[in-house]
Amino acid sequence: MTRLEVLQDNLQKNEAALQDLRGKRDASGAYTSDAQAQIRKLNEDFEAIKSEMEIELISEKRAAAYAAQEFAAEESRSKKNTSTTSAAVTYDDVFWRYMKRNGREKFSDDEMRMLETRGTSTQITTTDSLGGYLVPQEFSNQLENMMKWYGGMLGACQTYSTARGGTLEWPTGDDTAVTGNINTAANQAATRTVSDLTFGQVLFGDWLIDSNIIKVSRSLIQDESVGLLQNVLRDNLANRLGRKVNSVLTTGTGTNQPYGLTTTVTGTGITTAGATAITKSELVRLIASVDYAYANPSNPKVGFMMHQGILAYLRTLDFSTDTTHIFVPGNLATGEPDRLLGYPIFVNNDLTGPTNGLPVSATKHIYFGDFSKYVIRRIREISIERNDQQYWDALQVGFMGWLRIDGNLINANAIKPLLQT
Repeated sequence: MTRLEVLQDNLQKNEAALQDLRGKRDASGAYTSDAQAQIRKLNEDFEAIKSEMEIELISEKRAAAYAAQEFAAEESRSKKNTSTTSAAVTYDDVFWRYMKRNGREKFSDDEMRMLETRGTSTQITTTDSLGGYLVPQEFSNQLENMMKWYGGMLGACQTYSTARGGTLEWPTGDDTAVTGNINTAANQAATRTVSDLTFGQVLFGDWLIDSNIIKVSRSLIQDESVGLLQNVLRDNLANRLGRKVNSVLTTGTGTNQPYGLTTTVTGTGITTAGATAITKSELVRLIASVDYAYANPSNPKVGFMMHQGILAYLRTLDFSTDTTHIFVPGNLATGEPDRLLGYPIFVNNDLTGPTNGLPVSATKHIYFGDFSKYVIRRIREISIERNDQQYWDALQVGFMGWLRIDGNLINANAIKPLLQT
């Protein structure tokens, strides 16, 4: 049994133990003090297990990617040894040679053209110290996948890529309130009603997010031969860019930054009866407040989004005679998400969390609906720049990653919030 499978088994046992505590109440209907302590411990263990599972899954992906990289490198070396002509040079090879270069590294005209062709019109490709080339597709995909761990937006929402920047006009329309007509014998010859489609538009901008500068020693660059530089950049770029991207796409004000989810979802959902409590019936009513066109459980983008602390609170809910388990843990190994009332849960810790384990009054803690209607605009790919001069006295090289992005809601009816009274 792999470590990931062991952790998944522990997660199931944790959930079973939590359900067993349902009957431990005193005469007033409240949990006993012993049960409360056990519930708190189970929630803490649940978060610890989930965190370890995420780390383990990333480690497995890294190991697989490294093994594939080593296999490809060995094949390349084998071809060079058995062929009288040099093996075909790939963009990936040239890119990482460029990033790891020392003063003796030379590039042919063809290799430099390969790098410059990959660059954008706004990047300085003629100045060797500035670099500014787009990362290889495989590395870009690794960054994209790792960035999804740092918040729910990239995993839950629709991503739309464009080749150029500037303002993007996205046409919108909602015709769900309009129906057709039934024809009877009396009106078959009557003039048909005209009901034109009504369109609007949502504007997407072009915001640049960078990782700040990551310094790497020249000794490490000289000595590394197993993709260590790639690992250093991948881990740090994913951490820094992922956190910032998720933050602005969640709570961005739209002023000098994207319109975040909490700014654009202004429709009326459900208001709780209690200031610091959420009930199952309120969650059910929240689902019902969204038109079924945007609440169909067969759509993988339809679900709940909340802070992990609010999820921990919901796992403790008890519903007297209704013993239906509203929370079902997922399986990271197979990609099955945690589910609440049958819908996937997108954990987003840039949403407001609980205070002392309880929801906060006058706060929108939970969002439900079709998150594909919040569109994330990506302009080209992630770029990495290298600077050899700024930190030369410390024998270090500076690397910086950056990307261009924006986000906006294209259908106000698709997502509704749960507001604490």
